[in-house]
Amino acid sequence: MKRLLAAILLLAAANAAAGEKSVSLERDFGTLRGTLLTPEAGSGTAALIIAGSGPTPRNGNANSYLYLAQALEKAGVASLRYDKRGIGASRFDDPAKMSDAVLEDFIGDAAAWAEFLAGEGFRRIVLIGHSEGALIAFCAAQQAPEVDAVISLAGAGYPLDEVLQLQLAAQLAPDNMALLLQANAITASLKRGERVESYPPQLEALFHPSVQTFWISSLRYDPRTEIRKVTVPVLLVNGDNDLQVPPDNADALAKAQPRARKIIIRGMTHPLKKAAGRTPADQMAAYGDSTLPLDPDLAAAVTEFIESL
Repeated sequence: MKRLLAAILLLAAANAAAGEKSVSLERDFGTLRGTLLTPEAGSGTAALIIAGSGPTPRNGNANSYLYLAQALEKAGVASLRYDKRGIGASRFDDPAKMSDAVLEDFIGDAAAWAEFLAGEGFRRIVLIGHSEGALIAFCAAQQAPEVDAVISLAGAGYPLDEVLQLQLAAQLAPDNMALLLQANAITASLKRGERVESYPPQLEALFHPSVQTFWISSLRYDPRTEIRKVTVPVLLVNGDNDLQVPPDNADALAKAQPRARKIIIRGMTHPLKKAAGRTPADQMAAYGDSTLPLDPDLAAAVTEFIESL
């Protein structure tokens, strides 16, 4: 009976319409919208690409996720990339409720997309989370029995407050120590679940009241704790030229989950593209040039891992 069911699911996936098609998923806030890319020959495997933090569209900043989807297609793997709730075409029915969003909402959305892909006939589902999306993938894999593997791309290996402190220190120390200390104090308040009413104008984008609910929810999570709960195979990929999430984050995750495979890619930056230099100016093209290709070593690492499942 199990062999017959597997054969039926494989046939359904193989007969899925090739190429790109728009897909949607009804959720509590409104409608999630995305793009399903299926190889011409069909596929029994689908990867869900989960975006990083901030207003990142389904194609990623500078088309990183689009190029990842196309690399997967060449390897015979289908993929679904989507606009997160509140981003792009996934608008809130009531925009006023956007400030109420918490990390658990985004985790639930990813788990729901995994269930959607299973309903489309894919017999193997892989979650690929980039940056903050890696934490979402670790958590969604715990909720969705359909998930067969998780890939973390530039995923943080430490709690958000520690990551933020390091990133701000790199930008503000030693010239703006007062501002750095204020940022650390605000972060500590949010981690205690306490909203803040005042903050320096230089930090408004970071700590605006509209994002504080999300901050409070996110600060409860430690990615090392969550990856320990993941029972399916895990691949950790970081770049040694990532100024936002250095490769020691992958080391921390690998230590927490010794069964995970770890790959550090030479020259890869946080947007998953190569750059020769290590300064923000050197890496400007990786963040803003949509014609710059995906790091080929990343494409190879991801596709080889999926083929090995």
